[in-house]
Amino acid sequence: MRLAFIILLLANLVLFAWGQGYLGEADAGREPERLQQQIEPGKLIILPAGVASAAPAVVEFCQRIEGLSATAADTFKKSGIAETPGWTVTLIPEKETSGHWAVIAQLPSRVVAEKKKAELRQLGVKEGQVVEDAALGPFAISLAIFRSQALAEEFLQSIVRKGVRSAQLAKRELPPERMAVELRAPKDELTRKLPELLAPLTDARVADCATP
Repeated sequence: MRLAFIILLLANLVLFAWGQGYLGEADAGREPERLQQQIEPGKLIILPAGVASAAPAVVEFCQRIEGLSATAADTFKKSGIAETPGWTVTLIPEKETSGHWAVIAQLPSRVVAEKKKAELRQLGVKEGQVVEDAALGPFAISLAIFRSQALAEEFLQSIVRKGVRSAQLAKRELPPERMAVELRAPKDELTRKLPELLAPLTDARVADCATP
């Protein structure tokens, strides 16, 4: 009886020592031990089921390429860069211009306009194209369009000397001489690609886009 009591007491002591971790690595997997071994547990975030972590935001960047001819700007837009995912290409006229149009206006029909054109040929005026124009028509004969008013007036005087009395100068909107292209794209992509895009555009200038 006494021997059984001593054995039971020793067994309890062994269990107590094992439970307290005094016997070494046997308790390394206990939950309190695992909690102590966690690295920065405060940064652990548990998301609800079905919610994915947010992807890093893409930083959009905008650069403006200025000083392009209308042809160069149009070619640039059609180059395929506008089809790149995440890229936007916008053509912007740098300056709207008005031209000076030498014209014979207020002709009531195409027949009358063609007859007038034949008379111009007899007077030695080779210029002249019959056009329909709601403001100056219904039909008119377009003789020439000038950006410079001085050149337009000089032309008008030259045909007056040939006997043309019905020609006049009118305002005419002209395509802009220069265009700008605005590029909007992810910043890293645009920064990497921009030098390649500028290489064939020798007269182009780069500027920041205007703030919306």
